[in-house]
Amino acid sequence: MKKRRHGYFPDDCWEFIFQKLREDDERDLDSISLVSKRFLSISNWVKLSLNVNDETLPLLPILLRRFRNIETLVITVSWEIDGLVDLISRSGVLNLQAVKFCWGSPKPPRDGFKALALNKNIKNHVKVLDCTHMVFMRDNDLVSIADCFPRLEELKIRAYKLIMGNGEVAGRITDDGVDALASKLKELKKIVFKGGAFFITDKSLISLSANCVKLRTINLNLGGQHRVTEDGIGFVMHHSPNLTTLSLNLGLLTPFAFSFTPENTFTNAKNLHSLTMYQQLVSAKHICLVAKASPPLKKLKLVGLNGQYPELHGALNSLLQACQVTLKELTLRNWQITDTYIGNLAQYLSNLTFIDVKGCFGFTSVTFYTLMKSCPLLEILKMTHTSGQEMDTFSADYVLINYRIRHLDISKNMWLTDQTLKNFGQVCPNLQFLDVSDCSYLTNSGIGEVLRRCPAITQLNINGLSVSNIFGSYFDHSVVNLKTLRAKATQLNDKGMAMIGSRCRYLQYLDIERCCKVTDRGVMEVVRNCKRLRDILLGGCGEVSPNILPEMVLSRPSLRNIKPPPEDGIELH
Repeated sequence: MKKRRHGYFPDDCWEFIFQKLREDDERDLDSISLVSKRFLSISNWVKLSLNVNDETLPLLPILLRRFRNIETLVITVSWEIDGLVDLISRSGVLNLQAVKFCWGSPKPPRDGFKALALNKNIKNHVKVLDCTHMVFMRDNDLVSIADCFPRLEELKIRAYKLIMGNGEVAGRITDDGVDALASKLKELKKIVFKGGAFFITDKSLISLSANCVKLRTINLNLGGQHRVTEDGIGFVMHHSPNLTTLSLNLGLLTPFAFSFTPENTFTNAKNLHSLTMYQQLVSAKHICLVAKASPPLKKLKLVGLNGQYPELHGALNSLLQACQVTLKELTLRNWQITDTYIGNLAQYLSNLTFIDVKGCFGFTSVTFYTLMKSCPLLEILKMTHTSGQEMDTFSADYVLINYRIRHLDISKNMWLTDQTLKNFGQVCPNLQFLDVSDCSYLTNSGIGEVLRRCPAITQLNINGLSVSNIFGSYFDHSVVNLKTLRAKATQLNDKGMAMIGSRCRYLQYLDIERCCKVTDRGVMEVVRNCKRLRDILLGGCGEVSPNILPEMVLSRPSLRNIKPPPEDGIELH
């Protein structure tokens, strides 16, 4: 009988482990690939996304041959990209499903798109195309995209109304372009239009609804050139049976013109799972109509307002009551809402896992405690720039603890003090992300205490604080779990950097730009002791010499990105 080899682990098991590591941070695959040829092969196999920038561009043919299962290309190059796209088309990449142009030339790669279409494998498999950085889009580009990628399921287009030197408008999208696009993309499920050069009318929405029967998501973020009316919105709501996500930021909305009335516009919103409305659409009438339709909303986002607060508050009450069972995520931005009003709404918020109330005038820490008590499932809370006055109602016998909340963003709040932050830390002991940037009353003591009370914090943002030592007066040498520290424009000094080096052993990302009290000595304390450090930003650190770079790289070869003073960032590989 053949003996089994003890300790052998099959490749598919390693592949599963590497996939989990990739989900946490894909860069972990870099270190794993150095262990053995076997691990190199497996890590190459599980890598699904590749970022193409100016530094990796010369290596692109090698990278595409190495990573044969790449599904997503994220392109961030600073020059003409026709040649780059042509190179990708000839690479033989097998599983490419998404191409995202996140930086580079504002002109679409018209020849490049045609070159990609010549690769039948790419033409038939690409499902996602993100062109949001190519702001010079025109009607003929939409036609070309539809011809080159007939299987698209998700498309993002941005067009800006920029006047070039010859007087020509750089970007211009009309009903003709949208109609041609819609008639050819039968598999389209998500469409995003952004920018001020969309000269479209209701005809575009009617064409999308009539031709793209699988359409699930429509996101319109348009400037003042469009002529979309409530008729067009109503048609889409009535004739798109698969529509579940609708986001409308239409600036000045043209009043309804013919068959549909405002009542018809939102009464058909019975299948919506996600609804986003901006400014003029955020009216008591529209909110009440959505409440009347009683859709199974999971996400609701209302930004700005159009009407009187008492009417809006009553309408919002009705909508939250109608969606109480299904609603998981709520965003209210730039509303005038008091602590008392949030107390009244709290009875409808018990199932929420996400709340964003950025810029809501009138909040204090009272709202925080109300939400902690009323939302036992809450995991993410963003309560930034709320402009209220401090009134902390925390008391020594406060026993409520919210163990679910992981992410807390309370930046830009002038009412936040050290004591209030300590109390928040006691209520939310399992925090993993904390942003308190630009809270001018916080000191070393508050930051140190919240790190002590919330030992699971891995990401901390203290940009703009008068903090010199993030550990305050607690010098107990225990290691904290910080992986990301953003401390731009703080009073951090060499002593504080030494404490970071000794206690933040898992640190991977450090931003100390414009920290004028940090010197070479403080930087090297972190570089030598933080063995997992990959990114360090030093721009504007006047006391740090550019000559320190070779020593940093020798001491910590794992560094991938260094932004030294005073030059622009350089990428190290």
